[in-house]
Amino acid sequence: MEKYYTLDSANSLFPFHEITLRYHTPKQPELAEFLNQIHPDGLSKHGYNYLYNPALFDEDHHRDNALLIGLILELVRRSEFPDKPSRYQSLFACQEISEVKQFRELLANERGDDGIRTAPIYEVRNQNPVHRGDMRLLNSDGPILDIYRRAHLYWSGESLTYANGEDPFWEILIPLPASTGRRVTE
Repeated sequence: MEKYYTLDSANSLFPFHEITLRYHTPKQPELAEFLNQIHPDGLSKHGYNYLYNPALFDEDHHRDNALLIGLILELVRRSEFPDKPSRYQSLFACQEISEVKQFRELLANERGDDGIRTAPIYEVRNQNPVHRGDMRLLNSDGPILDIYRRAHLYWSGESLTYANGEDPFWEILIPLPASTGRRVTE
């Protein structure tokens, strides 16, 4: 059984708990039917937030790029990498504690939320196949063809040589259900 580490930025996890897919029913019947058709097993919390959560949509469209990149990734996965786990049905993790701490710092800086700097980290135990993809590929910089190429690289488990000298940031997609282990003490 493999062990990974996940950040609990929502403070919703606890030790030795099974994280499962959930069913969400949009109020519009046509959306509910379509969601059930494309994800009959349910969604992760991330999947719900990225596919449907109306609270994430604001008038200024600040999150539109992230939501569209998520959709592009899902469409590329469905068409070219159907054996890979859906980001909408997975838990995100890192292989090393140091990596998840680095991610926590990046997320706190991106959101301007110092509370995230103290968000708990949990072990995650998993027996199922996971996907390892370079999170740095997930942005909307450049033309559509480059975004498409980076989505393909992500699902291929490959990366780029970054002009600024950055290394890839590998995230692990763990298909749900998955189980938390102990809370990491720092």
